[in-house]
Amino acid sequence: MRRWGRRTAGAALLVAAGATAVAALPVEQFGAPEVAPYVPVRGVLVLTAVVLAATGLGLTVGGRRRHGRAELRILSWSWALTGVVLIVVSMWGSTAVLLALADTAPDPVRRVELRLDAVKTGLTVGAGAAGLVALLLGVRRQWLGERTQAHQEYDATEKRVTELYTKAADQLGHDKAAVRLAGLYALERVAQHHAEHRQTIVDVVCAYLRMPPTLVGPAPTGDREQELRALVDPQEMQVRIAAQRILRDHLRWSRSEPSPPAAFWPGIDLDLTGAWLVKLDLTDCRMRLAGFGSATFEGFARFDRATFGGRTMFAGAVFTGTADWETANYKACFQDALFEGKTVFRETVFSQRADFRGTTFAGTAIFDQAVFKGLAAFRRTRFTAEALFGGVTFAGEAVFREALFAGPASFRDAAFVAAHAFWDARVEAAPGVSRSWPPGWRELPDPDGSARLADDAVPDETVSNPHDPPLS
Repeated sequence: MRRWGRRTAGAALLVAAGATAVAALPVEQFGAPEVAPYVPVRGVLVLTAVVLAATGLGLTVGGRRRHGRAELRILSWSWALTGVVLIVVSMWGSTAVLLALADTAPDPVRRVELRLDAVKTGLTVGAGAAGLVALLLGVRRQWLGERTQAHQEYDATEKRVTELYTKAADQLGHDKAAVRLAGLYALERVAQHHAEHRQTIVDVVCAYLRMPPTLVGPAPTGDREQELRALVDPQEMQVRIAAQRILRDHLRWSRSEPSPPAAFWPGIDLDLTGAWLVKLDLTDCRMRLAGFGSATFEGFARFDRATFGGRTMFAGAVFTGTADWETANYKACFQDALFEGKTVFRETVFSQRADFRGTTFAGTAIFDQAVFKGLAAFRRTRFTAEALFGGVTFAGEAVFREALFAGPASFRDAAFVAAHAFWDARVEAAPGVSRSWPPGWRELPDPDGSARLADDAVPDETVSNPHDPPLS
């Protein structure tokens, strides 16, 4: 459409140029006055016709495309036309003015000398205008040279980065752990100095963690610690832990720090779907999208004060919490974490303690069919959107004290094997919102329009339960 408009405008200018040229032919027969001394009307019309014709041709013929891309032009026709018009107008105008002044001389001989000088001066002015155009062309040529050099330097840098990236990626497939470690740290160095390649390199690191670990022999019968130490190559274990630390070090930005550290990589997505992770520590880390679906977390998985900026998937993940790794406190910790988008823990298995104290779910939180084999701590957790716990199995204690439910909530078909506490849990007023609480719990309205959860066995005026189960 734009090209058709250019051609239409060019055709109109060509027609106007032809009409102007035709009008210039008989103009002197009608005795038309001069626009100024030595500036005849025919000359002005002819110059105008030339400018219109050149512009029309440029619009009609210009803008050709090859394979959907505009051709690179060394010099635009409009600039060439402007230069020619500048030279002609400056030479013509200066000569006309000087000839007019020369005609005022009373002495005929002196008048002839002045007229010759006027012509010489006009030619000199034209030569100066041509020199100015040449100077502008020289500046443009210098700019083109500098741009070409910048492009060459950029291409050289990209080529060097590509070579480093390719070599490091090849090292990740080496059979020696030391070479794989070198490849990881080489990728980290490339990403630190070239922000445009960070997401790609993070994807490579995540892909390595998604690959099944190197096995060294059959697993003996016994506890999980012995199985892992017998199954997984210890050197491979160190490589995987190093990969996790790289992610942790460059995604960490504590909320107490006003500005991000130099090593922080913003706007990173993590795809660890189906990954095998050992003692994963993403405390104070910030990421955009995160996928941990069907991942296996061995040992203490920490997400304290982590910020998830988009959709977060833990569907089908397994938190074993049964490996040694020199710590006895095995659990999945999301304390004070922030989930800004939709969060899915559907069918996730928490083998030990699951700590969501102080966590904020700004989007929908889905825990349907999840299994909590240990303590499920949701104290002071904020659910600002939907909170879905349908079909969840709480084999250990379930603590929702001081939790806040601002949107729909469902505990339909949830199974509570051990004690559970919803004391001091708050429910914000939301007309038309459906909520389904565990059997034995009901909402008690407060004067401010909100409500709190209370046990059916306790009178309405009772505020708290003196026999609350342990909270940690």
